[in-house]
Amino acid sequence: MSKRILAIDMKSGLLTAVVGTVEGNDMQILAHAVAPVTGRTLEEALVELIQGLTPPGVVVEETEASSDAPPTKCCWDESFVAFEPEAFSLRNLSLPFTDSKTIARILPLELDENAPVKMERLLVDALITSETEGSSQIIAAMIDRELLARRLALLHDLGVDPERVTVSGVSTALSLMHTPETAPDYLLLTIDLQRACLVLVQEGKIRLIRPLVFDAGLAVGFQLAGREGLAAEITMARPENGEQSFELLSAAIRQTLQAFFISADLSALPLFLSGSVGSLAGVAERIGGGLGPLCSSWAVAHRSSSWSAQAPATEGWNEGIMADAVSLGWQAAASWRGFNFRKETFAVKKSFADNKKLALLLASPLLAAGLFALIYFWVDYARMVKKHDELTTGIKAIFTATAPEVTRIVDPLQQLQIKIKEVGQASMNPDGNLPSSTIVHLLAEISATIPATTAVRLARFVVDDTGLRIKGTTDTFNSVNAIKTGLEQSSAFSSVEISSATLDAKTSKIRFELKLTMQGSDS
Repeated sequence: MSKRILAIDMKSGLLTAVVGTVEGNDMQILAHAVAPVTGRTLEEALVELIQGLTPPGVVVEETEASSDAPPTKCCWDESFVAFEPEAFSLRNLSLPFTDSKTIARILPLELDENAPVKMERLLVDALITSETEGSSQIIAAMIDRELLARRLALLHDLGVDPERVTVSGVSTALSLMHTPETAPDYLLLTIDLQRACLVLVQEGKIRLIRPLVFDAGLAVGFQLAGREGLAAEITMARPENGEQSFELLSAAIRQTLQAFFISADLSALPLFLSGSVGSLAGVAERIGGGLGPLCSSWAVAHRSSSWSAQAPATEGWNEGIMADAVSLGWQAAASWRGFNFRKETFAVKKSFADNKKLALLLASPLLAAGLFALIYFWVDYARMVKKHDELTTGIKAIFTATAPEVTRIVDPLQQLQIKIKEVGQASMNPDGNLPSSTIVHLLAEISATIPATTAVRLARFVVDDTGLRIKGTTDTFNSVNAIKTGLEQSSAFSSVEISSATLDAKTSKIRFELKLTMQGSDS
């Protein structure tokens, strides 16, 4: 089942929200709501907005809360919120870094001198607008921590705990950037009832974000109108003042662009409009005409034909008013990079109940991994048991070859130690003392001193009172010398001589004979 995404776009004069699901390149709008803010508190507007968001066909679980309580989070799986641009302080900076972690660490220090308040009171996030070798251009956005905390608490009380908090208007700019038919350079102007926001995009990246004042004195008096069952629409109380308000807005845009580019030549750019007022008929032409040579074309912001949003089957849907909320939903679904102020102390804290689906998703591979580990350990145990049985059989075979007279084998190691002790006792002289060197000791000494890397086969071993003679074969004459040198290191022999060393024509092996003199014996 697809995730339900709640997207709330909060502007100073109007709140809009959609609940939708995304399948591939199609968004199905399950519910939507619009609530004006003018003339009342933000809390009152949010309560009205959330109460209108219970999607058709979604059964809200019954709780002990009153029937007028806002719908709980069971109506959506994830939520995303955009605050009005004027809630943020925005700065363009150039930094001699390109690493995002370094930028995040240095940014508060760079902004400290020009920040409107002490940096401790502000939460900062940034977008990298361009990068060159060793440096980057960024847009830094700052929001008052107390304001963010109050709004998150208000949303939480209404059952909304957003995964992302961003800047309104940025999502629409990102949707245009991900539309193949859109030019890489353009202007996006979002116009609300009393505010506007300008976004400049160059080479497919956001380069400038500036909030602008629009009809602050209510000269035109834009307002939300609409009756139940009918689409919401924007009306003008004094339309005769509209021309002047749009001219003032166009002048503010020209001044903003000229200040950003300073002395650089400003080329004409396509202009896209969005927002409740920006989508009205005739507004694009008024703003485009007011910008003159700075504007090459104008149109209401569009979405790519390759992905769409299916409006609900109601008569209350207004595409122009809801466009920014829909774009925020697409940003959430497509994971487009943008601002996010759910960080540091404001980071989302998930409980296990909030992650049931994630837990179930993780449980399957973990269970598979556990079964695989169990099978692996069982196979490894069986292999070790088989190896143990083989070693036990080999030890018994060696024991049987060494002591064939023993028919009952209980502990081969202990039994061999007893046999060795018996052999030693049998070697005692009449005085009850062991000779200084027994055959076993000599064999052990020879085995320990011959280099382990030398290929040697001993064929004859003769012991007398003064020493012993060894005959055998090896691969090279150098190996014979290596054997001699190794035996000379033993404290058991006073001298080691090579009696003979010849090449066997049939086997290509070196036949050798060594004479070893025992310590304390005459040669």
